[in-house]
Amino acid sequence: MINLNLFKKNIFILLAILVVTVIGCDNQSEKANLSQIVFPETTIDNKNFNIENYSGKNILINFWFPSCPPCIYELDILDDIHKKYDSVGVIGVQVLGLDNKEDGKKMLEKKEISYKSIADESDVIIDLLQINVFPTTILFDTNGNEINRWVGIIDEQIVSKKISEIE
Repeated sequence: MINLNLFKKNIFILLAILVVTVIGCDNQSEKANLSQIVFPETTIDNKNFNIENYSGKNILINFWFPSCPPCIYELDILDDIHKKYDSVGVIGVQVLGLDNKEDGKKMLEKKEISYKSIADESDVIIDLLQINVFPTTILFDTNGNEINRWVGIIDEQIVSKKISEIE
């Protein structure tokens, strides 16, 4: 019989090692465009979501899940960016698997995160964008073109500098 707690702990350790190993690595050769993505119509807390509400803004999308310690660490960083830049819409994309939407909702409430987070119910978004390390954060310009991709924990100053360059 498999001890699920030990299994989860080993998965977290493996993910942490992967994140540390590839921080700063950008091995995707083809850049994405937001028009390729079909977003869900509701957030993880069942509020309406429409990507058109972000029209004219640069968009910072973060891929995360509640049992990922590096993901949780950077929620506050992303919330600070969300509050600092009117020209940037921050969107969380919760990956389901080890956690469910309720886990994500509780984590966002606990940390008082003010930006919206949606769930990638069938891994359609992470497959399309070739996301395989968490957290991963992608900056899109106002035309929906991918400008930068950060794999691993983001540095607020580096992200802010990149945002300032495209404003």
